[in-house]
Amino acid sequence: MNIADSRPVYVQLIDRIYKMVLSGQYPPGAKLPTVRELAEQMQANPNTVQKALYYLEERKLIYTQRTTGKFITEDKDIIEHARASLARAYTVEFYQKMYMIGIDMAGVKKIINEPEE
Repeated sequence: MNIADSRPVYVQLIDRIYKMVLSGQYPPGAKLPTVRELAEQMQANPNTVQKALYYLEERKLIYTQRTTGKFITEDKDIIEHARASLARAYTVEFYQKMYMIGIDMAGVKKIINEPEE
C-alpha cells in the first residue's frame, strides 16, 4: 500500500482490485486468492482485505461460492459499467486539474489535438 496515500487502506484495496479486474489481470470468472493470500500480496490486514471484498461483493463485481471461494463476476455488463464509471471519474479529475492550472476546455482540446513540438 502507498503510505503517502491519505485514503483509508480498504479504499486503496478496493481501487487496486477494481483496476486488476478492469485491466484483465483478474478476468471474468477468475477465482480470487484467499483473503489471507490477498492480505499477504497487498501487505494489508486480513480484516481490511475482507472489508474491501465485502464492498466489491455488494457491487456485484465479485461473488462468493460457499465452498470454493470468491470469484470475479462473469457479467460483462457489470464490468463495463465499472469501467465506464472509473473512466468518468478519471475524466472529471483530469479536467479539474486542468482548470486548476488555468487551462479551459478549448486549451485542453488544443493540447490533445496538437502534437508536441
